Formats: sequence, C-alpha cells, structure tokens
Amino acid sequence: MSFAGRISSVELRDLLLSLVALVVAFSVLMNGKRIPGLEMILIITVGVGTGFLLHEMAHKFVALHFGYWAEYRANRMGLIIAVAASFVGFIFAAPGAVMISKPNAPQEFYMQDPFGQEELKKEIKRETLWISLAGPMTNIVLTAFFFLVGISGPSSGTAAQAANFALIINLTLAAFNLLPFGPLDGKKIFDSNRMVWLLVGLPTILLALPMYLRMI
Repeated sequence: MSFAGRISSVELRDLLLSLVALVVAFSVLMNGKRIPGLEMILIITVGVGTGFLLHEMAHKFVALHFGYWAEYRANRMGLIIAVAASFVGFIFAAPGAVMISKPNAPQEFYMQDPFGQEELKKEIKRETLWISLAGPMTNIVLTAFFFLVGISGPSSGTAAQAANFALIINLTLAAFNLLPFGPLDGKKIFDSNRMVWLLVGLPTILLALPMYLRMI
C-alpha cells in the first residue's frame, strides 16, 4: 500500500482543516487587517505546509513502520484559539496530533513472564524514541534545506522570502517540540534516551533561542 493509501478521508480532512486554519492565522498575524496577496499566502503556505504537515506525517509513518495504527486528528478548539490569537498579535497553536495505538496481542504474550515484560518495556521505549524524534528531525532537516536554498538562491523575491519564512517556521517548531516538558516530543525523547536529547534537542533549542528572544 502506498503512503497516500494509508491516509484516510477523515485524516485528510483534518490535515487540510488544520493547514487552512494555520495559514489563515499566520496571514492575519503578518498582515493585520489587510487582506494578504497571493504571494504572501504562497509564502505562508510553503512554511506552514512543510513545518506542520511533514512533521505530523513523519510521526505517522514511523509509527506505521513499527506496526502501530496512526492517524492525525485536528484539535478544533486549538485551531479556533490559534486564529483568534492571531487577531491580537500572537500565535498559540495546538492544531492537533497523530493518534497512535498498537494491537494488544504481542503485549499479552510478553506479559507472561518477567523477562518478557522487560523486553516489552525496552521495545516500547525504543519505538517511542524513534516516533517522537521523527517530527522534530524532519523540521531540522527542512531548516538545513531552506538555509541552503536561501544562501544559494537570489537574496530577494518570492522564493527567497518563502525559503526564509520556512526556515524560521521549521526551526521554531523543532526547538519548541524538543522542549523536555509536558506532552511535547522532547519530553518523550528525554525520557527514552537522555543522550539523544542532549545531542539533538539542546543544540536545536540553543540555535533557536536568539529567534525566540527577538519575538518577545
């Protein structure tokens, strides 16, 4: 089955709903009460589309690789808050998340003996690490890609603005999601393997810190 065949109609609807809401929120934030032009909408869509969609799909397909059921579901209240917040000058987005579950049969088999329980815990910890790491790592790779596009292409124009905005969005998302708190990917990575978090999470957060400070 192709990747496209693994995206249900409900998931596709929620992905598109989230994408449209986030593009609207960023358009309002960046243009105030003015109606954004087609060029600005394109720039925002490239940044949000790569930063949000590819992040969520990375979680999904890594989870599928490990045998999980995984589908994105939109947080409608989170999307409403994101759009509403943009009208007062900031973005607070909790658009949704990939819902993940796994059949219980293997767990029932492993739970028959203590050794099996330990093996199951190690397996779940390893899978959680890779699934959680997939989203932020996708943003990090995209940040590097758009940086290279920015320095190798023209310094002005729509393409340059799109690359710069996409770089900012992807770096911001990577750093935020790597924070080791609450339900964020960074907390799951930190709990699964602290060395991996130190090698990936800490440098990314430090790299994005000047950008966050300029926003405050």
